[in-house]
Amino acid sequence: MDSTLVPVEDQKQKCSKNYRRSVNVRFTFRARDRRVVAVGDAWTGNCNDIVVFRETMADQLAGHCLTIGDGAYRSHSAVITSKTKSKPFAKRRARAEHGIARLKDFEALRRHRRRGGTINDATRAVAMLHNLNIDYA
Repeated sequence: MDSTLVPVEDQKQKCSKNYRRSVNVRFTFRARDRRVVAVGDAWTGNCNDIVVFRETMADQLAGHCLTIGDGAYRSHSAVITSKTKSKPFAKRRARAEHGIARLKDFEALRRHRRRGGTINDATRAVAMLHNLNIDYA
């Protein structure tokens, strides 16, 4: 599981001021085939990762037995984080980082130019296209 900042151009939407007016979106990937399992709703980019995770995705991931995340999720009991920098854990975390990099290849996530309310629909559509691309590649 990991999050990313998506720049938006809608001036009416609440955004962070630190990274090109961006919103924070969470993605959860399955490790064996790098498919997107869950997508969280977009929040302002300056919110803490754990706060947004508790509000948007904790219920979606309740049935999954193993969810790993980076150090931002240490205070949540359902997410496994590494206390030391171990190589096997870093390899698993790299799968999520590579998955987000592949999602950012889509223009809709590099710069979202629609109205603010459509960012959640756009991220879910890009995740579905990503999964179809894995199926037919």
